Amino acid sequence: MAAGDSFDTTNLANMIPELWAEPIYKFFFANMKLRGSVSDYSAMVKNQGDTIHIPKIARKAAVTKTGSTALSYTGDSVEGKVDLTIGTHKAVPMLFDDIALIQSNSELLSKYAKMAGESLARTVEDDLWAELDGFQTTVDLSANNTFAAADLESVLSSLYGQDIDPNGCSLVMNNQLIADFMNPSSGVASYFVRADAVGAGNNGNLATGAVGLIYGMDVFYSRSISSSGTDGTKVGACYPKEACVFAASQDIRVQSQYDVDYLGTKVVADVIYGAKLIDESGHTMGLNLTNLG
Repeated sequence: MAAGDSFDTTNLANMIPELWAEPIYKFFFANMKLRGSVSDYSAMVKNQGDTIHIPKIARKAAVTKTGSTALSYTGDSVEGKVDLTIGTHKAVPMLFDDIALIQSNSELLSKYAKMAGESLARTVEDDLWAELDGFQTTVDLSANNTFAAADLESVLSSLYGQDIDPNGCSLVMNNQLIADFMNPSSGVASYFVRADAVGAGNNGNLATGAVGLIYGMDVFYSRSISSSGTDGTKVGACYPKEACVFAASQDIRVQSQYDVDYLGTKVVADVIYGAKLIDESGHTMGLNLTNLG
């Protein structure tokens, strides 16, 4: 083979996106916790459209029908809507001076892929929490960054008061709150025991502290939630899936291009999305947990 016929980064450029796309995509979704807890309309806007109109149909009161009396019909009213705008475009750009070295070292490649995926995931997670911390209904905790049995009772009372079944809801918290929630000696977890295992105390039952699902609610942690102990800080939320909507018109995309000016390869991972909380007066859809005050 002549020297001019050798493969180089120019004629192999189309191979590079395939090497990067899969690991970045995997790391992105591995770090997306809030996205799975809300309604995802991405399929409606894949590669097209920038707005989804979500109709709000007002509940009509039932009337009593008596004898041969004609029903009274109300005039038509204009129904409302909520607009989900898909207009946020986030990207992670990288430039590698020696792409051949990066390509030949899969371990090093995975580290950069993880960084890019986590960076995009954290950005999307932060934007989702920016919506989810806006519920009109709040439940004040008994003490800052702690979750007692009385707080769980208040959450359940608030949900039922909004005509929301806890089954299928998500209960998301900051790191301090969920650590207290799952404390097997003093938190809510201390009330949960296994009757099928023998342990010391508890009448032969074993306290497990496993409260990943409680009263049908999926309990988890998000790094996007503030762990501040300041009074009034929103440190968690509880809501059904339909309380917030998310859509990505373009999920993780990875592109690369060799640049002779830099004698290196530019790699960019990006995503286009939007998020919107649906919680309005007369139609509340969940609650925020707040520190005292």
